[in-house]
Amino acid sequence: MSLSRRDFLGLASLGLVGLSLAQVSKAQTYDADLHLLNRISYGARPEELERLKAIGHEAYLDEQLQLDSLDDSEAERRLSLHPLLEMDRKTIYSLRNPQDRAYRASIEGFLIRAVYSKKQLLERTLEFWTDHFNIPLAFDNNVELVLFHRSLRKHALGKFRDLLMATAKSHAMLVYLDNAFSNKDHPNENYARELLELHSLGVDGGYTEQDVKEIARAFTGWTIHDRSKDGFYFRADDHDTGEKTVLGHTLSADRGIEDGLQVLSILANHPSTARFICTKLCQKFVADRPPEPLIEQLVTVWQANQGEIAAVLKALFLADDFQTAAGQKLRRPLDFFVAARRATGTELLDWWQLQESLEQLGQPPYAWEPPNGYPDVAGAWVSTGGLLARWNLAGKLTHDAYSEPSEGKALSVNLHERTPEAATVGEWVGQVSEQVFGANLGEEVLSPFIDFASDGAGPNEPASLALRGRKLASLYSLMLSSPLFQWR
Repeated sequence: MSLSRRDFLGLASLGLVGLSLAQVSKAQTYDADLHLLNRISYGARPEELERLKAIGHEAYLDEQLQLDSLDDSEAERRLSLHPLLEMDRKTIYSLRNPQDRAYRASIEGFLIRAVYSKKQLLERTLEFWTDHFNIPLAFDNNVELVLFHRSLRKHALGKFRDLLMATAKSHAMLVYLDNAFSNKDHPNENYARELLELHSLGVDGGYTEQDVKEIARAFTGWTIHDRSKDGFYFRADDHDTGEKTVLGHTLSADRGIEDGLQVLSILANHPSTARFICTKLCQKFVADRPPEPLIEQLVTVWQANQGEIAAVLKALFLADDFQTAAGQKLRRPLDFFVAARRATGTELLDWWQLQESLEQLGQPPYAWEPPNGYPDVAGAWVSTGGLLARWNLAGKLTHDAYSEPSEGKALSVNLHERTPEAATVGEWVGQVSEQVFGANLGEEVLSPFIDFASDGAGPNEPASLALRGRKLASLYSLMLSSPLFQWR
C-alpha cells in the first residue's frame, strides 16, 4: 500500500496533507495521564495507562527513574539475540567481523529496547544523550560506539559530571573529535570547542577563544590504547604541564591528568551548563520553545541536586508548565517508527527491509554526521516528503503486513489479536484507538475514523466479521497517519 508522490499531491489537493501536519488542539485530546505517558515513552500503551492511573504520576515516575521494580524480561529475551551488546571490549574484537556485527547490534538493540522495554523513560533519556554527545556509526568505530552507548546508559539518569567524565574518556569520542591525536606540541582544539559549545556551557555560555585553547592544552595526552580495558590511555609524555587558566580558574603547573579532570568539574558545576542542559531537556520533553519559568525552575533543581538528571526529570514532568504543553511536540521520524510498532505489534523480519524503512523515513539510528545530534524541533522534520514517508510506513506496517502474502517473509503482524470482537463500529473503533493512542478517545474525536469504518453509516453500524476484516488494517494505518498520532 505504497503512495507515490503523484498520489500524495492528489491528496494535497484535498487538503489532507495540511490536516496531517496541523497540530492537535489541547482541548480536543488532553488527558493528563496520556500526556505524561506520551512524553516519557515511545507511545502510550493501555496497560501502562492503567498502571499510571492506579498509582499516580509521582509514584509512576519514581518507578521509571529508579528502575529496580520494572520487569524488563521481554526486552532482555529479545536482546539475548545480540550478546555482543554485553561483551567486554576484548571479547568483541575477538569476533569475526566485529564492526559489522556491532553496527547491526547497535541499531537492533536500540529498536528492541525502544519498542519492548518497560524502562521507557530511560530509553527516551538515553536517546537525548546520544544526540547531545553525538557520534555517528562508521565502518571503523562501531565496536567503540557499542561501548560508548553502554557508558551513556550507565550514567543517563545519574550525575551529569559522571556522564561528562565518561564521554571525555571514551575511545569513540577521543577519535571522533581528534583528541586522541592531540599533544603538547600540537594541541588539537576540536574536542575542547565541542566540549564547551555542545556538551556543557552552550554557544552562549560565556567562554572565550582563549578558554578553548587552554582547555585543549589541559586535555593533551588524553588518548587511546588498544590494550587498555576501556580503550582510554593517558600518555603523560604528551601532556602540556604548564600553568593554565580556564574560565577564571587556575590550573597549577606540573600536573598530569588532573588538568582535564578539573576542567570537567569546572564545566559540570558551571551555571551555564545547568541552564543549557535544562533548556535542551525542556525542548526534548516539553515544547520546541520551552517556557522560561520552567527552565529557571529546573536550573534550581539541578543546582540543589548537584546535576542529578533523575531529580531534574521528575521536577520537569510534575511541573505545571509541562501539563499545559500537550500536543506541542511532533514525533521525529524515528520516534514515529517506534511508536507505530508499539501500536501495531508489527515485526520486521528482514534486516534489509528494516534498514530501508529507516532510510526512507530519514532518521536511521546514530546516522547524524555533525556532532550536534539530530534536531529535536518540528521545523526540521515537517515536509511533504517526510509526511509521505510516514504515510507509506504506516501502510507497510499495517495493510502490507496484514494483507500482502508477498510480504510474509519480511513482515509479521496479527492486528486481530489486539482488537477483540465488538458489537458496533463505534465500540470497535474505540478498541483500535486504545491500541494506537493508548486510550479510547471517544466518539467525538474518533468520528472521522468511525465514518470511514462504517462507510458513513455511523457508530451504531454492526461490526460484522466481514467489515472488520475489510477495514481493520486501513483503520490502523489512518490512525497512525493522523495528526492525533503525529503530535504528542
